[in-house]
Amino acid sequence: MIYPVPQKNNLNGNIIEINSVKLSGDYTEKAEKILSSYDIDVSDNGFSVEIKFVNSRKTTYIEEICKLCNEKYFITADENKVLIEAATTRGAFRALNTLAKLIKKNELKTGVLEDYPLFAKRGYIEGFYGDTWEQSKRLSVMSLMAKYGMNTFYYAPKDDDYHREKWREPYPEKELGELKNLFDYACENELDFCWSIGPGLTYKYTSEEDFDLLINKIRNVYSIGVRNFGLLLDDIPADFQYEEDSKAFDSTVDAHIYLVNKTYNALKDFDSSINLTVCPTQYFGDENGYYISKFGSSIPADVSLFWTGAEICSRVQTVREADEFMRSTCHKPLYWDNFPVNDAEMFQEMHIGPLIGRDKDLYKHCEGIISNVMEYAECSKIPLMTIADYLWNPLSYNPENSLDNAHDEMLGNNKDLFFYIAEHLEVSCLNRHASAFMSETFEKINFHKAIGEKEKSLEIFRNYIAKCRECLNLISDTSVPLFEEMAKWAKKFSMCCDLMDAIYAMQENPDEEKKAYLADLLQKYNSDAVVLTGFCLRENAEKTLK
Repeated sequence: MIYPVPQKNNLNGNIIEINSVKLSGDYTEKAEKILSSYDIDVSDNGFSVEIKFVNSRKTTYIEEICKLCNEKYFITADENKVLIEAATTRGAFRALNTLAKLIKKNELKTGVLEDYPLFAKRGYIEGFYGDTWEQSKRLSVMSLMAKYGMNTFYYAPKDDDYHREKWREPYPEKELGELKNLFDYACENELDFCWSIGPGLTYKYTSEEDFDLLINKIRNVYSIGVRNFGLLLDDIPADFQYEEDSKAFDSTVDAHIYLVNKTYNALKDFDSSINLTVCPTQYFGDENGYYISKFGSSIPADVSLFWTGAEICSRVQTVREADEFMRSTCHKPLYWDNFPVNDAEMFQEMHIGPLIGRDKDLYKHCEGIISNVMEYAECSKIPLMTIADYLWNPLSYNPENSLDNAHDEMLGNNKDLFFYIAEHLEVSCLNRHASAFMSETFEKINFHKAIGEKEKSLEIFRNYIAKCRECLNLISDTSVPLFEEMAKWAKKFSMCCDLMDAIYAMQENPDEEKKAYLADLLQKYNSDAVVLTGFCLRENAEKTLK
């Protein structure tokens, strides 16, 4: 199985074994780069792969949902040739990534594959509070998400000085150069790059000087090629900070409407191709609230409007809520999905579980979903892959299968060992339960103990601890970027292993010294604020102490 799951995979004939490919037709130079990134050789003696740009109803229109799409493609394969048909470079890019995955998984068969995404806008936003990502990590995540079919990236790191604190100042040459490198890489990987600014902490709505500085800052970024911009008014004071503003406007929503419309008109005046996204100050909660209703219904229809859902970090996002938002604001919501982000009060959690809680038909009722990531770029890749799978094909999305594939992508042969810590790190706004396998293991241990099979009980416990120790040894290698980011949780997992050893020792041959040692370890484990195991570990430690 490849991910994201294609919409219509009728490659169900004979397996085609390919050692190398010979490219012909359109897009061959880029195609070679894409295939090479999967370690697939391109040579004159390889299996024939032809790429053809075809602008027709077949390649541009999704019949089932009556919608044009610039990412649709076909792969037709027989014993002699593979033909890729797409209307655009973006469609060809998607097709080649799919073909490469099929070849690597040895799943390319004769037949026809037709594929397209269901969500129109699929992406992620670097919009968290915390250390900004290093450029190399940004590029790494961007490359992977492009391979998984995402098409949008929002640049909005809260702790980039020039995004919020120094919003009035143009980027210095060095920082602007880094931003251009990121923009160019996004274009190369068929991602729409949206640069965002958050001036609301100090912006004076009545100041022409502030407005000119805002537009000049946008022009500064426009100069490197960016045409998609975000104006973010989230997490700013609810009341006016300047007396002149409070006299000029009845409420902050009126000032925000004025700013958005003025910015929109100024941007469209110098380039009508510019796209604008805004984040309101009320970005969650009641879709019919005064602020969001007035704000949404008073700004241009083609401005994208961010919304996080019923909560800041919404457990579910539903068709009903999306429709209510549309009725209230005259805009389909563009979800700023605060998963997997783990900033603010969630900083002791690591969110590497799969995306859940989003309606399968949501793609018909919203503009798209943009997921806010963690400051841990490598760790963010795991949930992001599941998000990408859902956004491409929500009707076939299976969270468990998608997560298993993400582990395979990140860990290869080590994914089974990694499971022993990963199952504890699924606690998030979406899911308050974790440690299911540990809980099942303790149930088996306790069952055999209860029926007098002490040796069987200890054997199960001993084997489980051994696997956890192997996992601990794996994740202790901080030369691996993923494990380097997980160091805090690896330390807690080490305490977990020590605690299980102490429980085991008491169950094998209890005495007062072992009991005191277990009690001390349990107290230290409980005192450590890092979130790891569910209740089952503490419960069994406490039972053992009785």
